[in-house]
Amino acid sequence: MQTFLKTLGLKESTVRCWVASSEHGIAKTITNDINEERTIKKDDVAFLKQFFASLPKMPSHYCRASTSKQYLEPIIDDKTALYRLYTIECEKTERAPLSRWTLCKVFDELNLSLFTPKKDQCDTCCSHKVGNITDDKYNAHIRLKDMARNKKLRDKDRAQQFGDIHIFTHDLQAVKLCPQLQASALYYKTKLCVNNFTMYNLETKDVYCYWFDETNAGLTASVFISCIIHILRTLEQKCVPIILFSDGCTPQNRNIFLSNALLQLTIEKNVIIEQKFLEKGHTQMECDAVHSSIEQKTKNKEIFLPSQYGVLSKEARPKQPYIVEYLSYEFFEDYTQKNTFVYDSIRPGRTTNDPTVTDLRVLQYNANGIIKYKLSFDAEYQELPCGRTLLDDP
Repeated sequence: MQTFLKTLGLKESTVRCWVASSEHGIAKTITNDINEERTIKKDDVAFLKQFFASLPKMPSHYCRASTSKQYLEPIIDDKTALYRLYTIECEKTERAPLSRWTLCKVFDELNLSLFTPKKDQCDTCCSHKVGNITDDKYNAHIRLKDMARNKKLRDKDRAQQFGDIHIFTHDLQAVKLCPQLQASALYYKTKLCVNNFTMYNLETKDVYCYWFDETNAGLTASVFISCIIHILRTLEQKCVPIILFSDGCTPQNRNIFLSNALLQLTIEKNVIIEQKFLEKGHTQMECDAVHSSIEQKTKNKEIFLPSQYGVLSKEARPKQPYIVEYLSYEFFEDYTQKNTFVYDSIRPGRTTNDPTVTDLRVLQYNANGIIKYKLSFDAEYQELPCGRTLLDDP
């Protein structure tokens, strides 16, 4: 007996169990009772799917526009709370609940997820949810959001199908700290702030990551302008329009310094450049996916030097690596010299109650030195009032 067990690597209790559950050494056949049990389990799975279908989901504008995943509302914090709700529903119908493992398996099969906001939610949407904003203002806000997204999608398709425009999205990644270590004592030490300004070419899917730390540059308009102008100057020499999509952050993207720099570049390259701003609170772009990839790559990594962020960024997308540069102070130029300005303001109005800079949705820079604007994506272009021109200089 022991020789048999040791040869097959079996325990004596296992063999005795097999013998007890067999008839004359032959395994018993599956009875109808087991088949009935399987049928009941199928009904239980159907009930579980019905339970998931009844749970409230997040509106799509809180999530990525292209995602197929559905998110449960944040009232459910984790899968433990989810399983607790499921068992309560089973008790109401006098049904035996399935295991938590089965619940998680079906949950993943249905492509569901618990909602965890990665960014601040839209103030307007949150205010409407609690009744502080009327339906009319909320519907107008959603209409502007949809218009901006649809315009971006159409421009992206045009660039990829016909190649008659260059289109970029750009944004600044959340600040990173250096050094980044697992030691708890590091929490109390002084750390260096490291930033990454990202531009994503929607036509070629090339990604440009400009890393710099606070010893080389601050978060000023000239820093972002230097990165944008550097990339646009490296484009192929073909006279096709350039479109820039971004959020409406005034110090970073919607200011007089960037507008004059883009106008000067337009005159220099003899092309049309357009700036288009997404609706506040709904500024998800392809750059966010880049930042997410970099976050995953740098997570739990020990980083001693700021330049290591650049090295890890190159490895974040193996098939088409990001184009990464770590910048020093010599790279940046000063774009705040007012003696080079063509326009002294990009505000559409000049008096009280007139449109302000934050009302701009599109800015168009023309090679003849004129800036045009739109207050809505479906409006006509208007010429921006010019408070001062180079022709005024003595």
